[in-house]
Order: sequence, then C-alpha cells, then structure tokens
Amino acid sequence: MENDYRNTVYCPSLGDIYKNKNKVKEMVLLDHPKAEDLHNYISNNYTKYKLEFMKAYNYKCAYCGVSSQLIPKELFEVDHYIYQKSERFKSKKDAGYIDNLVLSCHNCNHNKSSFMIKDEVYDNLHPDNKKICECFYRDDLYYIKITESGPNNDNISLFYNKLKLGSEVHRLDFLLMNLIGLKSQHHLDSENEVKLTDIIENLRMKRNLKIT
Repeated sequence: MENDYRNTVYCPSLGDIYKNKNKVKEMVLLDHPKAEDLHNYISNNYTKYKLEFMKAYNYKCAYCGVSSQLIPKELFEVDHYIYQKSERFKSKKDAGYIDNLVLSCHNCNHNKSSFMIKDEVYDNLHPDNKKICECFYRDDLYYIKITESGPNNDNISLFYNKLKLGSEVHRLDFLLMNLIGLKSQHHLDSENEVKLTDIIENLRMKRNLKIT
C-alpha cells in the first residue's frame, strides 16, 4: 500500500488482508465447525489463531502501525471495529465476524474503547481499507496527521483524537521502526552498529516511560 502512514520504508506492504484473514477464519472453523463468535478464538494468546491473525497484519497494529519489534505479542489485541454493543448487533457474538475483527495494539484498542463508527465513514476508517490512508498521513517529523485533502468529516477527527493518533508515542514508534529497519537491512561497521544499538535501546526506554 503506497503512502501508508503505518509503514516505514523498511516495512513490507500489507498483502491481501481479506484473503489472509479469511484463512484464519477457515482455520478456526476447521477445528470448531460450530464457532459463531470468531473473536473468542482469535483473541486467545495461547492459540495458533492469534499468531496467524497477527501475520495477516504483518505483525503491526492496524491503526497506528506499531510493530511486534517494539511490543510483545500479548500487547496486541483483537478489536471489534464496530463496537460489539452497537445497535447493529442483536448480541455480542454477532460482532465477532472476521471482517469486524482488527489487529490493534493495547493503546489503540483501549483508547478507541466504545467509539461508534458512523455509517458514512465506515469504509474510510476501516484499517483493512486503503481509504484510511486518505484520512491520515505521516509528516516529516513522523507525527500522524489528518490529511487536508481527505474526507471532511467530524467523525474522522473524533476517531483521530479518541485513539490519540497524533501522540508522541506513535512518533517514537515510527522512529524506532525506522532505526531497527536501518540496522537490519544495512551493513554497518562495528562502531556504528554499537552506537545505533545504544540509540535504539535509549529510545525504547523513553517510549516505555511515556506509556506507563
């Protein structure tokens, strides 16, 4: 996906997310043919489904882009894009269908909480959809910003503020992912590799202080 604010130059593009998520659905149904609420199975940290679901998202939060290079598997959660208590659903289990499940970091999921996605921006804000990159972009200082040329809708601004997408933590995460990518994909002499490792570890510490 071009111009994806969640990806550094070192991050692979998101593949066919719908196809890959449906593979996870098929895995669950193969083992549990009567499963209705897929969330119950995929959100469990101790099953193969969670790992496969993360793989479908390149092990990155679908909202802010933080990678498993920075936070452990347990801090990734399976979010209901449309809140499970929405009037759209007769019961919570009805919200657990695969297209409504999104990989989210703990911060984004809990900040989003019970936020209601309105029908008119459903496609724009769904992180599996390219249109979300028409709503948000990454500026030269690595902050996530709302695009001026994208859809003009108050619900998009509310979503941005609710998830705190413009926060310093998301900026630090992007910087760290760039540095980790630089270290892993470029040959550095031993002195510069040590210096870069120190910078990465110091930034990791700063990041963790900001979220505690």
